[in-house]
Order: sequence, then structure tokens, then C-alpha cells
Amino acid sequence: MLKEDFLRRVKTPRQVYIDARLVTDVSEEPAFQGAIDNIAQYYHLQESQPDRFTYQENGVSYHISTLMPRNHDDLKRKRASYKAIADLSFGMLGRTPDFINCALAAMANNAHVLGSGQFADFSDNAVKYYEKCRRHHLFIGHGAINPQVDRGTPLGSQKNNFCGVRVVSSDEKGMVVSGAKMIVTLAPIADELLIFNMPGLVPGDEDFAIAFAVPVTASGVKLICRKPLQHAGYSLFDHPVANLFDESDAYMVFNDVFIPWQDVFVFRDVEKSNAFYDKTRIRNHNGHQGIVRGLSKAELLTGVAIELADKMGLTGFLNVREQLGEMTSCLELVRGAILLAEQDAVSENDLLNPSIHAIQAVRYHFPKWYQRMVTIIQSLSAGSMLAVPHQGDFSNENASVIEESLRTTSLNAGERCFLLNLAWDLSGDGFGQRQMVYEKYHAGDPIRIAAMHYANYPKEEIFQHLNTIKRIYRDSLCEPRLY
Repeated sequence: MLKEDFLRRVKTPRQVYIDARLVTDVSEEPAFQGAIDNIAQYYHLQESQPDRFTYQENGVSYHISTLMPRNHDDLKRKRASYKAIADLSFGMLGRTPDFINCALAAMANNAHVLGSGQFADFSDNAVKYYEKCRRHHLFIGHGAINPQVDRGTPLGSQKNNFCGVRVVSSDEKGMVVSGAKMIVTLAPIADELLIFNMPGLVPGDEDFAIAFAVPVTASGVKLICRKPLQHAGYSLFDHPVANLFDESDAYMVFNDVFIPWQDVFVFRDVEKSNAFYDKTRIRNHNGHQGIVRGLSKAELLTGVAIELADKMGLTGFLNVREQLGEMTSCLELVRGAILLAEQDAVSENDLLNPSIHAIQAVRYHFPKWYQRMVTIIQSLSAGSMLAVPHQGDFSNENASVIEESLRTTSLNAGERCFLLNLAWDLSGDGFGQRQMVYEKYHAGDPIRIAAMHYANYPKEEIFQHLNTIKRIYRDSLCEPRLY
């Protein structure tokens, strides 16, 4: 039973700190319970609906997110599974297992770009690791962002021991690494982590130019979590999403961690480290998953905004209808980009890669759209969501006053307060603010995303119009005409 297997594995002791406390059994920690329950539902979907969430290969069943897509039907099936999984958390969990599953499939298919070293065949390692993960249905997280110590100085020139993860030593058995990665989301409840660098290393950074996999339970691995955003002691009435979907972000520390060669994919190679994310086409495939998840999230916010406007009697105002139309049109733009990414997918090495141009366009614009949706919810709720009483006040001596004063013509006081609590969680609470910052940066620096979109965008077609008008002008010089 996949769900039960996951719940058993998550009990395996690990070094996790939260609220300055060491927690070795994360399954017993309330701050992780919502995320654990959600990942358990991910596995339940796989078992209860195999036609939707699995595929067969040589008589063995695997999760659909690990499928190497060969045609457009494969991409469509994967998209449907991404959406259903995202809908479990309304898109609030950004690092569910399918995010890295699709990345591992791309990495294995394009493993030839990784090459080999003195003690290991890195290409073969990538294929075997993918096979292990899909066969055992492991939950793989990832860590790619280095701590912001000194972004103006190359890693190899920094004196700080935690500016990234570096090779300390190596021999015929493997390598030993130390250092740190930041913003390792959902790592406390994952089975293993894929560790790599985003592009940007330079000659001299060789000790940091590595990619590898490591169990969360490995000796020397420590996870220091940010403060929880759930509200202990409060019900789902008071915090409808914050208490269900807080996915912990962690600072990951490596203290002389041994990595066997079989789990290494890049070793002291700046060029291959910089190429790892793009040349394996990981960016294309987890980008595809990411924008589908974003759609689920935007649908929730749009629904909340429409409900607020309707139940608060605001839909008669033209400016409110414009705001709601702004949100619904954003939904269609995201849907259109998802379909375009699939329609314009390019086959390479028999792997159909969703169009990176459509994906990165959404990744640049979606954070702005999401922030705008949050702002609209704030304006529709206004001060009302700042004065919502505790659920307990509905059953004490304040109940009669609350029931009378907080109802509307279409909602009783409890229904109105629940809706406002939901709006607060999404737009005002620390949970909602973290979601907004997460959307802005989870795919990388938005400035860099836009700049790289421009640099890599195929410009031949758009220049056809310019060249045509230039030709018309040149022709007019030979045969002057009056217009």
C-alpha cells in the first residue's frame, strides 16, 4: 500500500529542527501534519485511480508523473494528473512529488549530457536513480539555491563555509560534501533530495560544481525549518488553508556527508553543472507542472473573490465587475499558455519537451497576476476581514450579538466569517504573504527569467513584419507613389 508505505517511511528518524526544537519523528509534529496528509492523498490517488495516475511498462505500474512523454497524448495525461494533484491543496503545495518526478524522467532520458568520470558513469547513474525512484515510489525533494552570502563574489572565492555545497574529499568509494542549501521546501517529509546548482558558476567554482542525490536521513544532514505559519490551537474555521497547507521551507546543512558514486550526477565540472537544469530539459518539464499547479491556485483565489463580491452585494458596481473580469481573464491566459506549451512542444532524443517559451512567459507574469488577485481580495474584503471573532465566540455569551450583527442578506454570521477568514488566510495572514513571495521567486529571479526569455526567444518570425515594411519602403523609392 503506497500511502501506508509513505507514512511508515516518514517516521524514519532524521535531524529536523523547528521552533528551535530537534524533531526526529516528523510524523508526530503538528507543523508538518497538513503536508503529510496531503502527500498521503497523492499516493491514495495513485492507488485508487490507476487509470488516471499510472502507466504500465513491462508489466509494472508507475506513477504517471514519471512517464517520459513521447507524444502529445502523454503530455495531456501528465497535465491532467498535475492538475488533480494540485487541486488536493488548491495549488498551495508547490513541491509535491510530481514536481521532481517529471524532472527525473527528463534527466534520465537526457542522461547522455552528464558523461562520466574517473570512478563513475554519471549518465548511467541518472538512469538507475530514476528507475529506483519510480520503482519504489519515493518522494524526492530538491535543493538548488545557495545561501545569499555574497552574490557578488564567485563561490570558489568566498571564505564562508556555507555559501553552497562543496566537495571536501573524494576517493574510489564516493565523495564527502559540506555546506548548505536554502529554501529546501517540504524537505523534512521527503525521502531523498536532488541537490544541484542553478546556472551561474564560473571557473574556480569546481568544488561546488556538483549534482547528487542524498537521503534526508543520511548522517550529517540537518534541516533547520523556518517558523511555522499554521496556527496551533485554532480550528479550520479560523484558518481554513493556513492550518492545512503550510509547506515548510528549510535551510539544509551538510556536515561531512558521504555520497556514494552511484548517487553522483555531476562532479567538479562547472560546464556540466551550469548545463544540468537546461540540457537535461528539467526546466521544461517541472515548468510544465508548475504552471498547471499555478492554475489551480489562481482558480481558488478567483472563486473567493467572486463569492466575496456576490455575498457582500458588490457585483452591481462596474469597477468590481472589472476586477472580477481581470481575474477570470488571467485564468484563461494561464490555460492558454499551458495548451500552447504542449502544442508547441519539441521532440528531442525521443522526449517531447513542452515549449519553454510559453512556460517562462507564464513564470514571469504569473507572480504579478497572483499579487493582483491578492490585492483584489483585500479590496473586496476591506476592513471586514480584520474584525472576525474566534469560532468560540459563536458558542459563548457573545453568540446572539455576533449572529445578528455579522450576518448579511445572503449569509449567516458563521458563513460570512468563514469566508472572511479564508480571504484573510490567502491575502493578509503570514501564510498568504509567504504564498505571494513564493510565487514570485520559486521559478527563479523574475528579472532573469524575462531577460533570458528575450535572449532565447526565436525572433525570425516577428522580424518578418519589420522586414516586409522595410521592403515596401525600399520598393517605393524605386517607384514613387502617392498615398
